This record gives sequence, C-alpha cells and structure tokens, in this order.
Amino acid sequence: MRPVVVCLVLRCTFSLWAFGLWACGPSIPTRYVIEHDLDALSYRRYQRVLDVELPVEGNAAVGHTATYVRRSDEANVPYVNAFVTVYDHAPGLAAEIRAHLDSLASYQFSVVDIEGGRAFALDGGPSDRWWLWVSANRVVKIGGTADEALVRRVISAYMGMYPSDLDEHGRAREGTPSAGHAASREPAREEGLDLPQSLRGSSEGESSGGEAAP
Repeated sequence: MRPVVVCLVLRCTFSLWAFGLWACGPSIPTRYVIEHDLDALSYRRYQRVLDVELPVEGNAAVGHTATYVRRSDEANVPYVNAFVTVYDHAPGLAAEIRAHLDSLASYQFSVVDIEGGRAFALDGGPSDRWWLWVSANRVVKIGGTADEALVRRVISAYMGMYPSDLDEHGRAREGTPSAGHAASREPAREEGLDLPQSLRGSSEGESSGGEAAP
C-alpha cells in the first residue's frame, strides 16, 4: 500500500475514533461520582454504600455517594449530596423505581424538566427536597440544604454524565436501556423512602456502613 494511502487510512481511523469519543459525551468516573469542586461547592468526601435505598429484587446494586459543601461561617454548613446507585441490569429498572415511588408515604413526587433532562422531584417538606432519575442501569439522586441554584449546578453536572431515560410521565422512553416492565408488581420496600445515613447530614465523620475513601 502506498504511503499516501496509508496516511489517509490512518487519518480517517483517528477521526472516527475522536468523533466517537465526542459523541459519547463526558466519561463516567471510575467511582461514578464527581470527585472535584463544582463552582462554589467544594468536594468533600466519597463513600461506597451497600445498603442502597431502592433495592430491586434480583437486581443487585451498589451505591456511590459524594458530598459537596459551600464554605460558610454559619454553624450549619450548606451542602449537596449526590447518590449514584449502580444496578447489575438496566431493563425494567425505570418501572421498578416508579413502583417504589408510587408507594412512598412520606414524600410527594412529580415529574419535572430540569437541567436538560427529566427527573422525579421528591418533596418531603422544608430542607427535604430531592431530584431523582434513571439512566440506563443507574439511579441518580441529588439534594441537600444548599440553595437551589447550587443544587441545580450539581444536577446539571450529573445529568451531563447520566442522561435521563424518563419521559414526561416518569416512565422510560421507548428504546432507552431501562425500558421494560417491572419484574414484580410490588416494590421491595413499601414503608416509604428511608434515606441511608450517608444522605442524612453533612458531617464528614458520618458513616453509613459503606467504605469511606482513603
């Protein structure tokens, strides 16, 4: 093969490879959460959690959490928590999560458009608001005590990595990885949404039974 032809082939191959990287968007972090500062929010800690808040029978999962705080002289430091739960299987996951939400006793929820995607807005009263969505085999949940502009900044960053599968009715869009029927009619946990300890406060020393980052 002539040198010119070889050069053209290599250029085309590299161009396709580079385009593929661009088309895939931001890469997913090794530990699934963003481990750096986000504007005015300082990244504070990572935890791996085995006691996930939305268990699905027959679909094992591991949670990954990150905490971001806003530097403040106040006694109660404003924070945002991000919780990414990674399940073994994507098909039917959106329906399973919707079944859990339908059973909630302590939260009101609605489907909202936020930061380029759709999410469930969970409202449990003052200082207890969360946004949750399904992306393939992952469920992302974000909330905290920081003002909504900072919470939305975190949502935007995670929505960019984990595009929502949800439609305007809170069900998986046709053709998305999490589409399909729930394996069972009843959710695994019916008494309401009990937050893991890792999402209940902003203290760095708090433990949820997970593995803290070194």
